[in-house]
Amino acid sequence: MRPVVAVLAGLVAFAAAVVTVPLLWVSTHVADEDGYVRFSSELATDQKLQEAFVARLVDEYVQRKDIPESLQEPVTSALTDVTRTTTNQPGFVEAWEQTQRDLHRSAFKDGDGPLTVSLRPMATFVTSRLDRNLPISLEVPGEVRAQIGTAQDRERLVWVERSRTWSLLGLLVVLVAATVSLVAARSRPLALAGLGLGALATAGVLRVAIEIAVPELTERAESKSPFARAVQPLLVDRAAASLTDWLVWIALGGGAAVVLGVLGRLVSGRPRRG
Repeated sequence: MRPVVAVLAGLVAFAAAVVTVPLLWVSTHVADEDGYVRFSSELATDQKLQEAFVARLVDEYVQRKDIPESLQEPVTSALTDVTRTTTNQPGFVEAWEQTQRDLHRSAFKDGDGPLTVSLRPMATFVTSRLDRNLPISLEVPGEVRAQIGTAQDRERLVWVERSRTWSLLGLLVVLVAATVSLVAARSRPLALAGLGLGALATAGVLRVAIEIAVPELTERAESKSPFARAVQPLLVDRAAASLTDWLVWIALGGGAAVVLGVLGRLVSGRPRRG
């Protein structure tokens, strides 16, 4: 009976881990505001994002009639050059992080409507560094917002908020099931090796899931605003890379458990000398 309990507990630990690992990642990198800001900060220096930001800023100026049609091209070029050359200057990444903090609050604290992000911090940073030799003077708009998602996307975020609770419950299930598997097993080294194989299987299953999910999530952005089409694929790719890093460590831990379990079995299985 004990071997059956050990195997069943190991299978429960594996199934719970497959669900818990992505939930835990979401709770720390998306649901948590500071975690999301840190996670998304690396996107600030991406060229595609910078181009999308400049296009949205120029569009705002055009709508306000601050830029005549004849000057749109040189102003766009100037804004693009400034954006590219100031990415390493103090304050640029901080300005981007402010926009992401605003996006997170829009997603989880605003009541309804589409998901939007304020681009004013970056607009202020870039516009203040424009060459004063431009034929026109540009003032930072009072508010520059870009739509990043729909109202339906906001409704889906309810599950993201719940990820904190579900991930902790899932982690508890994994730990309890793994402990039961070790305690109930006739050979704990073999049980440890089995749990290691479960960790390797978890990393493998989730890696395949990432490969399937990334193209689908990227495709969903095609019908959104130009700024959303630029930002969302970057966020998806960054999320996939970050979660994959977690899976590497899980796989390494699983491999180590397998090796220790096999070695422990070999040592414990040796006949004792009389």
